[in-house]
Amino acid sequence: MNKPTSVPFALFLSISCVLLALGATGALGAQASKEAPGKADDPNDKSTAPAAEKEATVVVAKIGDYVITKDELSEKLVQEIRPREGAPLDEAKPVTAEATLRQMVADKAMIMDGRKRGLQNDEMIHTSVEKFEHQQLVRMLLQKQLGGKVSVDESQVKQAMKANPKLTRERATMLLQKAVASRLVGQFYNELVEKFQMKKVEENFAKTAKIHQRLLERPAEPRRAGEYWIKNSQIRDELSEKEKDLVLTTYKGGRVTVKDWFRVLGDIVPPRRPTDLNTPKGVEKLLDQALRTPIFVAEARARGYHRDEKLREEVRKLEDQRVFYKAQEQKTKGIEEPTAEEIKACFEQNKEKFADGATVKVDQIWCKDLPTAERIKRQLDEGADFQKLKDEHSLQKVDPQPVSPRGEGLFWSELWKGDPNQILGPLRGFHGGGVKWRIVKVLEKTPSKEQPYSEQLAGRVKWAIMGRKRQKALDDYHRELLEEYPYEIFGDRIKGLAPVELAMKQDDE
Repeated sequence: MNKPTSVPFALFLSISCVLLALGATGALGAQASKEAPGKADDPNDKSTAPAAEKEATVVVAKIGDYVITKDELSEKLVQEIRPREGAPLDEAKPVTAEATLRQMVADKAMIMDGRKRGLQNDEMIHTSVEKFEHQQLVRMLLQKQLGGKVSVDESQVKQAMKANPKLTRERATMLLQKAVASRLVGQFYNELVEKFQMKKVEENFAKTAKIHQRLLERPAEPRRAGEYWIKNSQIRDELSEKEKDLVLTTYKGGRVTVKDWFRVLGDIVPPRRPTDLNTPKGVEKLLDQALRTPIFVAEARARGYHRDEKLREEVRKLEDQRVFYKAQEQKTKGIEEPTAEEIKACFEQNKEKFADGATVKVDQIWCKDLPTAERIKRQLDEGADFQKLKDEHSLQKVDPQPVSPRGEGLFWSELWKGDPNQILGPLRGFHGGGVKWRIVKVLEKTPSKEQPYSEQLAGRVKWAIMGRKRQKALDDYHRELLEEYPYEIFGDRIKGLAPVELAMKQDDE
């Protein structure tokens, strides 16, 4: 008896992704869930949880209905010590648990303030969040309803391989499973079409074709050279409300409008967009592709999947993120640019900050732990060969290379103290996603070199000034928010949190 091969869940995800790439993302906008996740239980009450879990979920701050856990703070601290691009005028500040936690609380306050001002209703934010939610609902629906129904017999696999000798067993199995899954998805969709009594409003197809041609051929704002397609900004700004609400399909509990149809078009890369959208038939073909997602989402909602706690949490998290960035954008928009005289004066006062950076060329032995690093350093002090020990023990074997403050961050000062041919260590350094111990052989040192003022350098100075102004605007906003929104920080729960030590533990994991 041939044993059936079940379809892997990843295949269902790929199928649903294909459907979503073609399907409407906004058809259920009017019915989109407004439910917010309930206030989380106090994680500190988990008296039966393992000690490590309790420690990770300890609440270290609260503001509104948001909580920040010790685990979240620890992750943020590890991120904060990593070197990153920044304006040269910004002074490096030591990363502390207290300052970082306060910043995290201020970020939550910014989200709360953004929501208070309705930023979550911004069309771009609403559309992107709704699209994400619909993707997750379709995935859940297909997984739960079809996940155990796709199987392929061994005889079918052998037959496919016989018909095409170039197919491997894995490839043949995947193609057969995909075909079966596609058929089942199609059958499921057809059943839902009947269930939800879907009806097309064909008299509006010709109107849609004319609207499409207007946006394509007569944009309100001239496009740049080489742009021959309808842009998403046109869909937002150049469709009248009457046109956006023009109904193309109705179904029980929802509808698909011209706005939804254009959103689907906007998700297709221009070279692959249909060329017959100036005809009612072309409009209908794209509509057929657009209908699958709203019908699947309607069924998912009918089954209550939209109330899934994890989904609601993910949707809220994404919406918060979008609101946060929008609030930042609004607070830093319209900052006055510096004059040429201000730029030149800033350069003259900060020449060393715009100099070509110092570098140290090093050879390194990355060690799994401190005892290993100490043992290797003793062997080197006793005359052992550096390259031999590197080949035997280093976690990362790369040729000697120059390093700079930009990459080394808080560990730079230790390296710069070394002299050529000197072996330093054990020293800590950034390795992978965390911090590891290393032994460093200094080969060359190149000090920073001041540069003459130039047009190119003026551009760097300008953006450094703008960066400082933007940061000041955000810092001022944070202070205002923390005065307006009540919050609690539990200082006794963050004692002893050292960023570098946390990064070393993270890399060990």
